[in-house]
Amino acid sequence: MNCKDREYRDRCRVLTLKLMGDSKVLKRQEIYQGVIQLGEFSDEILTLRFNSGQPKVENAIAWSISSRTKAGILNRISKATYQITPIGLKMATLWQNKTHISEKLYDEADLPDWKSYLKSRAEIKRKKKLSDKTSIETDDNDDMDFETQAKNAIKNLETEISVELLNKLQKGTPLFFEKSVLKLLLAVGYGGKENLFEHTGKSHDGGIDGVIKQDPLGIQNIYIQAKRYASDNMIGSKELQSFSGALQGNGVERGVFITTSSFTKSTQGFSQKLLGRIVLIGGQELVGLMIKYKVGIQVKEVLEICEIDEDFFE
Repeated sequence: MNCKDREYRDRCRVLTLKLMGDSKVLKRQEIYQGVIQLGEFSDEILTLRFNSGQPKVENAIAWSISSRTKAGILNRISKATYQITPIGLKMATLWQNKTHISEKLYDEADLPDWKSYLKSRAEIKRKKKLSDKTSIETDDNDDMDFETQAKNAIKNLETEISVELLNKLQKGTPLFFEKSVLKLLLAVGYGGKENLFEHTGKSHDGGIDGVIKQDPLGIQNIYIQAKRYASDNMIGSKELQSFSGALQGNGVERGVFITTSSFTKSTQGFSQKLLGRIVLIGGQELVGLMIKYKVGIQVKEVLEICEIDEDFFE
């Protein structure tokens, strides 16, 4: 990154926080316009674009919004609409004389949301076995061909989306999580063509949150339990035993236990003894399925990588 790029990026990040400091509720486009107006950028800077056509200044502002939302400095109160948080106001005062606001400052400020985000990201990367060479913080891609860089970029983007998805699920209400789980299972293919399901929630005994019917008569039902837990609050074997008992009490053979956290080794061991009667889906697998089946996400852009059709020239 050259000095010019560093200068406008730093300025965008500082001005984004300054613009939001008066607690106004602003749309994303209003933030773009406000920062550009405050920055008084030259025409040369404003015309800088990536190969995709996106203005570089706009990209820097978007990064700033995303980063501060993950850190709990901004709150996304509705679609593309943001407002500064109480913690954000405190940081805006603390950093008002800063010319560069980096993620290092988030670490130094010991922001809870940021620590949670970093922990989730590290866990997802570990499970996906992403090496440091393909990390989003790594800019040294000069030795990679374009196709490899593109594939690595997609992996890194999926990691970021996975972290954000898990974070949103954990911050949502239990009711929202239960309904999201049912929508995912329907997207996967449970419930047949008729999409037969019932959200039971607290109305059902045994902690059963949903029922998916594999046939119109309900002869083959799958019971669902959904636990919206923090990442460090693992599901123990007692909870799985209770769910197993609920299945037996209702004469049901199969169930799916889904959580935003993970399962202890003893829980996994107990599940194996059940011979597949209960499927366990932890947080990392959950968001992976949501990305695969496009639940809670949408396709922003499709990129094509072309090559010469050798057969055409024969």
